[in-house]
This record gives sequence, C-alpha cells and structure tokens, in this order.
Amino acid sequence: MSLAARIAEIDRAFSGTIGVTAINLTHEEWLNYNGTLSFPPASTVKLPVLCEVFRGAGEGRWSLDDQLTLTAGNVVEGSGVLLDLTPGLRLSIRDVATLMIVLSDNTATNMLIDLVTAQAVNHSLQEWGIAGVQINRKIGMNMEIPLGEATPAGMARLMELIARHELLPPQDCIAMIDILKRQKYKELTNRFIPETDNEDDAPAVRIASKSGWVRGTRNDVAVIWAPKATYVLSMFSKGCKDRRFYHDNEAAIALARISQAVYEEWGKLHV
Repeated sequence: MSLAARIAEIDRAFSGTIGVTAINLTHEEWLNYNGTLSFPPASTVKLPVLCEVFRGAGEGRWSLDDQLTLTAGNVVEGSGVLLDLTPGLRLSIRDVATLMIVLSDNTATNMLIDLVTAQAVNHSLQEWGIAGVQINRKIGMNMEIPLGEATPAGMARLMELIARHELLPPQDCIAMIDILKRQKYKELTNRFIPETDNEDDAPAVRIASKSGWVRGTRNDVAVIWAPKATYVLSMFSKGCKDRRFYHDNEAAIALARISQAVYEEWGKLHV
C-alpha cells in the first residue's frame, strides 16, 4: 500500500477530517493530503510567534536577553506554568519563548504576542510566502474571534525554511530548532517512532516539533532527522468526536499512526 493510501485509510476510519503535508528534504519528495485545507491552528500558532521573536531580535528591535514582566492581564488557563506563578516575575525574552514552545505555555505566548504583535507575525508570514497561516489574537481573549487559521502545507513550508536554515540567518534557525527539540509533548509525531538510540546501535531519530490541541483538534508540525532521510511532517485534524483531553485521544492516535507510516516509508532503514 502506498503512503498516500495508508494516510487515506487512517482518515476514513477517523471521526473528523485530517490534513497532511510531508516534505522529504533528502530526496525532494512531497506528499499532500488535504494540504491546503484550513484547520484550527491551536498551539501551532506558537511556531510563527517564535519566528517573529527571533526575527525582531536579529533586526535589533529587542534583545533575547531583554526582560518581560508577567502581568495578571496575560495570565490564561491551559498549558504551561506561568499561570501558577506570581505576577511581577521578570524573565528574559529567550526564557519566555522557551516556555512557549517547550511547555506550550499560553501565558508566555500572550506576553510574546504583546511584544511582537499579531500584525507583525502575519506580515512576516506573507513576506516569507507562507500561505493560509495567520494569527488573530492572544490566547483566551476576544474568544468570539478565531485564534487564527493554518493549513498543513503552510505550516510545513514554514518548518521547511527553518530546517533548511533559510527563514532567518542560520544561527537563528539553529537556535529555534534547539528549542523545538525540547518540546515535552510526545504523543503525536514521536509516539510510534524510535527517537532514542536502541540496543543494536541503530542510528537515533531526532525530532523538533510544535504540537497543539483544542477540543476536537490535534495538530503537530515537525522536522524529523531519521536514518534514511530528513523530512518535515505537518499534520492537522478537526471535527474529532473524541472531545477528551487525554493521551489516547482518537485524533492523537490517528496522527501518530500517520507519523509512523511516513517514518516507515521515508525514514526507516530496512535491513
């Protein structure tokens, strides 16, 4: 069965809609399955925010060592740790950006959106040629407005430019990848593929990613350094009938199976 057929089979068994874009950076292959369909971005919006933080630092608008102050007005429920800390805490922009990605901290994200502005993020996305991706507001505020939108293809292109060290100067792309490698949420892209060295000394897999979830949606955008190839994988879902926030959510399993299929086709050494 072809890779596209395996993804279609997973989608047919899924209660909602799935979109996937995969880009093989080693062998110049592409796969699109509903790649231009629009999906709720959930916390994948934090990836373009991270890019704008580094772009602004590179342009001298701020330094990553500058400090931001945690304010009560930016505290929001959901993932992260800053909502449990005391307003008035001061952190470097670098540390706030790290919390936004590694722990998907919503409050940290709002602090950084105040810094960079949603308008600047969207302007940069247009300049970079990223279609179908935008952010409309801070997290947990002005809820009558959608948080934003994303397409699997648009997010894949953004991650591709980072992985190729073409989005920003190479040292900035490397620094962003280093943060993305430390994301703590591993139930999607990582779930069924071997990210660590194993007993037979087979080459390890390394993954840098940003996932996101709201009820009915699970998303993940990643670059995977596998034994056979390096590739970008952008997976989105919506309309899932399993509304629970737990490890074995239907959408989480479906996307993990897609990641496994892409790894077996593109990344795994067959001996």
